[in-house]
Amino acid sequence: MTDHMYKAPQPVSVEMVPTQISPALSCNEGPSLNQGMLDEKLEGKIDFVWDAISRQPKKAYCITCGSFCGFFFLFIVILMVAGSSFFPFSSDVPIYLRGHVTKQRSDAIVEGKDIADYTLNAPDIELRQSVDTLGGEREDLTLEIIYFPEFGDVLETKILQKMFEFEQRVMARNEFADHCLIDYNSTEVAFEQSNNVDMITKINSQSHNCAVHHTIVWACDPSLGTPCSKLASTPIGLMNCNKSTTCTPDEFILEENFKVPKVHTYANSIPDRNTVEGLNSNNFLKLVDSQFGAGNQIAKAVKTEFTFGAPLKGYKTVNDDPDGQSEDLAQWLYDEYHTWLGDGQISGGGVSYIYNGHGMLGLYIQEVMVTDGMFAIASMVFVLVYIAFMTSSWWLAVMGMGQILMCFPVAYFLYFGIFQQRYFGVFNMLSIFIILGIGADDIFVFLDTWEQSGHKFKSLGKRMSYTWKHAGKAMLVTSLSTMISFMSNANSSFPAIQTFGIFAAMLVLVNYCAVMVFYPTVVFMFATFFEEWKFCCGWPSKFATLVKQELRPVTFKNVKIVMDEEGREQFEEEVRSEPAVSQWFRESYSSGIIGAKIGIILIFIVVIVVFGIQASKVEADPKNAQFMPSSNNYQKFLDENPKHFARGGSVNAVKMIFAWGIDKENPIDRSGTLATDVDDPGKPVWDPNFDLPVAARCMLSICEKAQEKSDERKTGGYPDFPIDCFLIDFKKHVDANDTALWNKITGPGAKGGQFFDMLVLWLEDPKVLSMWKPYIHAELVDGTPQVRFISTELKLTVESSNIDPDDGKALWNTWEDWFNDQYNSEPCKSVAAQAGGFQSSLDFIYVRAKLVEEALSGIYFSIGLAFAVLTLATTNILVAFFAVLVISCVVVCTMGMTVVLGWKLGILESVGLVMVPGLSVDFVAHLAEAYIESESHDREGRVRDMLARVGISVVSGAISTLGASMFLFFPTIIFFNKFGIMIFMTIGFSLFWALVFFPALMSTPLGPEGNMGNWLYVAKKLYYKFKARNTHELPPAGEI
Repeated sequence: MTDHMYKAPQPVSVEMVPTQISPALSCNEGPSLNQGMLDEKLEGKIDFVWDAISRQPKKAYCITCGSFCGFFFLFIVILMVAGSSFFPFSSDVPIYLRGHVTKQRSDAIVEGKDIADYTLNAPDIELRQSVDTLGGEREDLTLEIIYFPEFGDVLETKILQKMFEFEQRVMARNEFADHCLIDYNSTEVAFEQSNNVDMITKINSQSHNCAVHHTIVWACDPSLGTPCSKLASTPIGLMNCNKSTTCTPDEFILEENFKVPKVHTYANSIPDRNTVEGLNSNNFLKLVDSQFGAGNQIAKAVKTEFTFGAPLKGYKTVNDDPDGQSEDLAQWLYDEYHTWLGDGQISGGGVSYIYNGHGMLGLYIQEVMVTDGMFAIASMVFVLVYIAFMTSSWWLAVMGMGQILMCFPVAYFLYFGIFQQRYFGVFNMLSIFIILGIGADDIFVFLDTWEQSGHKFKSLGKRMSYTWKHAGKAMLVTSLSTMISFMSNANSSFPAIQTFGIFAAMLVLVNYCAVMVFYPTVVFMFATFFEEWKFCCGWPSKFATLVKQELRPVTFKNVKIVMDEEGREQFEEEVRSEPAVSQWFRESYSSGIIGAKIGIILIFIVVIVVFGIQASKVEADPKNAQFMPSSNNYQKFLDENPKHFARGGSVNAVKMIFAWGIDKENPIDRSGTLATDVDDPGKPVWDPNFDLPVAARCMLSICEKAQEKSDERKTGGYPDFPIDCFLIDFKKHVDANDTALWNKITGPGAKGGQFFDMLVLWLEDPKVLSMWKPYIHAELVDGTPQVRFISTELKLTVESSNIDPDDGKALWNTWEDWFNDQYNSEPCKSVAAQAGGFQSSLDFIYVRAKLVEEALSGIYFSIGLAFAVLTLATTNILVAFFAVLVISCVVVCTMGMTVVLGWKLGILESVGLVMVPGLSVDFVAHLAEAYIESESHDREGRVRDMLARVGISVVSGAISTLGASMFLFFPTIIFFNKFGIMIFMTIGFSLFWALVFFPALMSTPLGPEGNMGNWLYVAKKLYYKFKARNTHELPPAGEI
């Protein structure tokens, strides 16, 4: 074979007999679909460059490899010096509409609670051990255990006895007393109204008892003056103390004749917040299954809360490094209880449990992330071994995998430097599996083209020039389409999706540059030094021979070739030199596809109709994203806790929140914050005119009217759906002293002194404080307490899990209008300036609606851009259209399959669907480009050339990506599972449609041949026709 490219054979028609042979097209009918990509002068320069590089492969390899390694080490150095400021990895997933009014209001309320967290009651509260200063709300500093009976009632005496014994063992764990919430009433030193640190240290150094944890298996304290059988006795519980003084746990008695009447009393009691009996009943009901009560004495679940607080051992005060104390407590809970509680069964049978505690879930996720990370490593190892097996070279495989991984630092520099992104999250990390598949696919395309070049040229330089031009164009089409598809997410309203799209696009761009610049030097090194090395002691040599070597002469069975004698001989020589797999694709596979094309197309039409029907059923996911399997202890706790312990409405009931004291028009200042920073959404903007005593009557009126039954506002009415509004109970407290006093201390002209004095005294009652502190938000300003804002909460009758986005938006507007209308009449009209407020709810509705909207619009946009890129790259609008048709069908099938699997459109599903067009373009784009590049003029010949040229590359790329994604089926974290399944489905459907439907479609009369669909040919023809009309100048030879 000569050392230059052979001359193109005369036009050929390759057809299955016994079809009639159509006359060959002549060259003067116009150019073929292959327009060529470079003029001769530029091709000569490319040949010269690669010929020069081939003579010094070591130097070229060292330069390119050194550049990549330089970026990697620069990345490591900057990371070591700058740390998280350079690589701010976060496990948070910022899926929210930051600019929407619902999100602005909810963020203002949440941040306001964090800032205005001063406890508005007796001054010595700052000396007390406080759960409020450490970690926010009380339940954040607990170890919670939920018990379930195997059958029957969890309140059976034998089950309660096991619970009591089990909880004694819980409290006997190491250092429990050093972390528990302290009962300071057990100390001998009384509190003084002082902030003296020595006083606090002295108190903390004394022996003390842990405060009683919240449980139903406890006995009351008779020394407090109330018999244990009464609801007014405290602490609550179903155990008896027969002494007149305090009993120790060893003296508690669990007896049937005491428990049964007390359970009956609790089941039929009314939880009135204004009486001790009512408060105790309320606290008991909080720990018992929500079905218990209203006469029902059977409980399916009960909960126990062990409370913890600061200062911990080694710290002087509550405010001594509160974050450090919070972390220490979380670590102690996890180390001490995660494994110990792990089996979920109490010895002896009859009862099981689930658990969660302060910080335990976060530490568990960190641990699982490390374990699940091993599956990512396994994916990379699989791709490495697969590339090595297919290429019979560890050198090509290791360098290829190194090239893929080295793309990350370079892509991150672009992401961080050019796009100024300061967030790197879970979705960004998952892009490694995308680039593994794309990178391996590009490597196979490059190496298969290199292999083909060996049958055309002898010199390494000319082989690389041929490979660089042909493989480069094929990879450019797929990489550009994929990159644009991902880049379309840059306009997403959701920061997590936006940043994922940008980073994935940069990875694709860098990978293309790497395979075009670095990998050629790797191939030169292989061809010069390593090609003769045996791979794995020759074990896979049989398979390698099957794929690569000339096993058998081609028989051209059932194939007719129409060309002149010279062209026929050259064609036969070329086909005989093809690898056996390419020959199989050219003959057996192509013949099967072409012969059954009508049946194949009909089958695929049925498939797309079936999946299209399923895809039409896709809907937004009304639930929060599930992070772990349903069988996991922490996931079960997240699911079961609200299901069993929600009273006054469903656990999924929409919550309406009113807030007074935060600016309505501009509730939060986001200046200096990043959209991706979940922990820093901004600072609330306080309403400078807010005056609580003046606004109190208006606020009380709104609270009372809000809880009235209304079908339009979806309220259930009092007492079934009460509003959590402290002013209702506070007014009762004021009226109990003087019924005329309320109007004196509230309303227009109220000074506030007496109002706040009475409020502080009322909050001194620990039970009142526990009930209402979450709704009264105060801050110390220059040493003086100042109420910043007030919040309320009301459960609606509609559930968040089944509300339609359109209905949700209508409900939000209804509440907005209702709230504003309250200020058009008294008692709000005259104090509107001092009582300005707003309603906050349903921000999740707008997120759901936007997720669906962006997923669909992103798909349409990606497909449109893919069509534009393929039209430009192939210069054939028909080929581009059919390729995009395949991509659209892959999208529909993938979307339909998610419905079949029972998925709804949540965060991950939305990201996955937007990703589908970018991943599905690769295979069909390779085939489309090969169809255009074919030197055959008839469609069936082009189909054979197309499959012979890139069929094995498509299959190899698919196997590598499918194999890599399969390792994501096994991690604990659901995000990884779904991401792996989404990639697997996309690649599987892409292979199915591209390798079967596309060649079948292209072999029908719809498949273009000659200049059919060639827009460039039409444009040139029109141009020269117009030019000839004006200048009478003929076009250059060969142009038209």
